[in-house]
Amino acid sequence: MRKILLAFILSFFIIDTFGQYNQGARLTAMGNASAAVNDIWSLNANPAGITGQKSATAALNYARYLFGDELSEQSFAFVLPFNTNFAGLSINRYGISELSEIKAALGLAKKFGEDLSIGVKANVHQIKITNYGNATTFSVDAGVNYTVSKQIGLGLYVNNPSSQKYKTTNVQTYIPTTVNFGATYTPSNKLVLAATVAKDFERKFDVSVGVDYKFYELLSLRGGLSAKPFKQYFGIGLNYQKLMVDIAVESHPQIGYTPQIGLSYAF
Repeated sequence: MRKILLAFILSFFIIDTFGQYNQGARLTAMGNASAAVNDIWSLNANPAGITGQKSATAALNYARYLFGDELSEQSFAFVLPFNTNFAGLSINRYGISELSEIKAALGLAKKFGEDLSIGVKANVHQIKITNYGNATTFSVDAGVNYTVSKQIGLGLYVNNPSSQKYKTTNVQTYIPTTVNFGATYTPSNKLVLAATVAKDFERKFDVSVGVDYKFYELLSLRGGLSAKPFKQYFGIGLNYQKLMVDIAVESHPQIGYTPQIGLSYAF
């Protein structure tokens, strides 16, 4: 009965949550203002952002939605740089045992000089519903980053421009088509300020802002806000040599708090 109730609750949120794949604890803590930020989890945002990786890097991320007993998201990402090219692989699973969505993606990005990066990503989506079967579809994302100066960066990316959909009526869900434009301001090597404006073709404009401040060499503090709906974010990062641990908490007005933890290692 508890699982049935949770699945019923999910039906109200599925259209907002499916397709909004986790961007890792660091970017989440920054309000998901990720359009112009370089990070391994740019694989789930602007694929051009993976060009900031200096070496092969693997990452795991786990998010737990506290309003339900089982609802969670597990994610894996790997980026491999070679010359001025970058290849990335990500796998995400979101949901409960009876209802879940899995997304696997392969991304490729390239740097053109010191200022311009372009990335594309192919996605395979599969939704599984107990007693109803599975549905699979495909989509493509593309993005670009441009460094205006040492302090200012710009980013633009588009999710699912061809408006691919699931061929199923068993659950109310879709894969959003969104355009995201953002900027970063980096006044020093300790501080990053970020902002992103996003337009889902079936939603109003969303605006998000975030900050990442490196207090010490080992410790970073982060925070962020987003508008539609109004959400608050907070997180910390711990960096020790090649190992990074990131923790974030998202506050949603309807579903409450969602904590997550990420672990990454640069080889």
